[in-house]
Amino acid sequence: MKPSTRANWVTALLIASDIAALAVGWLATWKVRELLNPWFAVPINEISPYVVALKWLLPIWVLIGAVHGHYAHRERISSLNEITRIFRATEEMWLTTFVVSFLLRQYSLGRAVVLFSVIPQFLYLYTSRTILRAVKRRATRRGRGLKRVLIVGTGETARRALLRIVDHPEVGYELVGLVGRTDDPPPRAVNHIPYLGSVERLDDLIRIHNIEEVFLADPKVPDDEKLNLVARCDATGVHFKIVSQMFEVTNPQIRIDVLDDLPVIPLQSGGLGPLRSFIKRLMDIIVASILLILLLPLAFVIAIWIRLDSPGPALFIHDRIGLNGRRFRLWKFRTMTVDSNPYDTAPTDPDDPRITRVGRWLRRTSLDELPQLWKVLFGEMSMVGPRPEMPQIVERYEPWQRIRLEVKPGVTGLWQIIGRKNLPLELNLEYDLYYIKNQSLLLDLVILLKTIPAVIFGRGAF
Repeated sequence: MKPSTRANWVTALLIASDIAALAVGWLATWKVRELLNPWFAVPINEISPYVVALKWLLPIWVLIGAVHGHYAHRERISSLNEITRIFRATEEMWLTTFVVSFLLRQYSLGRAVVLFSVIPQFLYLYTSRTILRAVKRRATRRGRGLKRVLIVGTGETARRALLRIVDHPEVGYELVGLVGRTDDPPPRAVNHIPYLGSVERLDDLIRIHNIEEVFLADPKVPDDEKLNLVARCDATGVHFKIVSQMFEVTNPQIRIDVLDDLPVIPLQSGGLGPLRSFIKRLMDIIVASILLILLLPLAFVIAIWIRLDSPGPALFIHDRIGLNGRRFRLWKFRTMTVDSNPYDTAPTDPDDPRITRVGRWLRRTSLDELPQLWKVLFGEMSMVGPRPEMPQIVERYEPWQRIRLEVKPGVTGLWQIIGRKNLPLELNLEYDLYYIKNQSLLLDLVILLKTIPAVIFGRGAF
């Protein structure tokens, strides 16, 4: 059986097991409460409403488990991260149970059942995932289901990572070889692991050797090269992890896995997943629609004002690069004279002679961006995302910079609330990369809320 087929079967069995066990735990909580009737002033109602409630509860509970990675069983994570996932999942299951019980008030679900149902949920998830973890470790010790990996690096850090992989097969990796930078001397043979050549051939090596994961174990790699490696691995669908020294990890939000006792930082793929992507799109439509309805009278006034202030159309239409490198026509209110080169460098000085009188105010308040809300409704842009860039700039992108084309450009983003136009281009790109690698619905909401004071006070805008 192929690894992917085996993984699908394990996922199906896990979901079936979770559905059965979570249902039993819910009904067992009701039974315990029934047995305790003599100690309560009011006896618990019959079981049938609790059975009916499972129609709503079970899909939500399973979905929460999926969101927290409980079915990503091929991923090797530390026991600390495992227990953290379980705590977060059971906490959200508990909260959604309260919400569902409130919405289904006609069933009169007992408060004690709702309150204490979290106990069997936690016990089941902890026990089942601990057993699964032990089974996976036993299988990997026998050489089953191993992930094929490469190490980038030839120095001491790479040697430490190599020894931990080779000496601890239970972590689930099969080390295929080492690759180094062009100017690095080939390393001495360690445990007969081959040196496969320069990192410049990484894409070919990943394909030839069916690599599933790459470890960067070279602390001397410059940041821009590191980001290019991330982009190359993303393009091939390979996971990328950085082998680090413990004292280098100072951000408590960074997730840490371990390779034996060696700390490893996995980089997020940056994707929201189908469910969150759908919610983000729904949020875009709702927010853009509300803003367009509220601001439509103001938009008409601005359009008339622009026409009266200087010759030319009210709208500025420009080619930009969007999702997956596709061109789209960006709409903005015109803020510069019609004889300005549309693909010249954008103004960085409020007294730039190209900017019209109305344009100076529009740029300071960011109201020139208002027509982009239509592009959000059409699906070419999002409310939050990287800055939509001009084609000639995208042509000069490094590989890591092209990562920003993996998501829709946004009307606002980190560049808007942190620095906006007073930031150099390269810093804007790094903020975009941070957003893509850490995007979440909560982060989108925070950016949207922080955009309001950024626009009102005109921070960094010209």
